[in-house]
Amino acid sequence: MIRLNPIVASIAFVALSCGGGTAPTSLEGTYTLVAENEQPLPSDPSAPFGCCLTLSGSLSLTATTYDLRTSHRNKNNGITFDNSEQGTYTRNGNTLSFTRTGGGGEGFPYLLGPGTVSADGDTVTLLYGDEGPGSDQIRATFRR
Repeated sequence: MIRLNPIVASIAFVALSCGGGTAPTSLEGTYTLVAENEQPLPSDPSAPFGCCLTLSGSLSLTATTYDLRTSHRNKNNGITFDNSEQGTYTRNGNTLSFTRTGGGGEGFPYLLGPGTVSADGDTVTLLYGDEGPGSDQIRATFRR
């Protein structure tokens, strides 16, 4: 039977206990909206029945708050309008949860569902619109 030296065993135990994990990647910064339902912008995520094109958007994150902004054009009358929402978010692994504290604009409430963040922190995917979480929401992809 092979016996491990107690010092070698202790070092191995400590190394395995640390797990080699690293702190989560910081999400602070601004992310640009690049697609809705995998359609590059400008997009009509509700085509063929949607009234509006999404022209641009951004998601700005601090350590605990978010600011979501989008610009749209009505396909029927050509009028452009902006929408925005601010609030707080929490992160649990790669899942983000949002709580609205304000916002407005001429558009619709975002009704954010849970979001996800890529392992490198450079892509955030949000669900928004329709009737809120659990409905047929738009999948928005943001990149920094």
